[in-house]
Amino acid sequence: MYKRYIIISLLALLTVGCADLKDFTRLEQFEDIALGYQHAMRWSDFDYVVQFVDPETTEANPPDPEILKRVKVTDYKVRKTASSEDQNQVYQIVQISYYRTDKMIVNTITEHETWEWDNEAKQWLLKSGMPNFK
Repeated sequence: MYKRYIIISLLALLTVGCADLKDFTRLEQFEDIALGYQHAMRWSDFDYVVQFVDPETTEANPPDPEILKRVKVTDYKVRKTASSEDQNQVYQIVQISYYRTDKMIVNTITEHETWEWDNEAKQWLLKSGMPNFK
């Protein structure tokens, strides 16, 4: 009888451990995605940046390609990161410095990014959309 309780307890721990491992892997994937996004932003590679954005968000609020051609990002800093309890969403506050080649004035904006895990696609998508470079 004692062995049965030990086996049941071990199976319960194993099940909980697998769930935690799945969440950990998902957050590791977020770190990789976020790093790729940061690099694309720092290089002002907006054709690549848009691939991180949720297609529905892009469709509802498409970026202006004429403005993006003139934007050069000089810095992208993550100021704060937090995840939801179920770890299906990650919130970041980032600071982006940039200039537009037609104005030559450095601007700094603060963006509140919302990233969401897409279970069907098995990937992270930026739900908040691209920054508005005015």
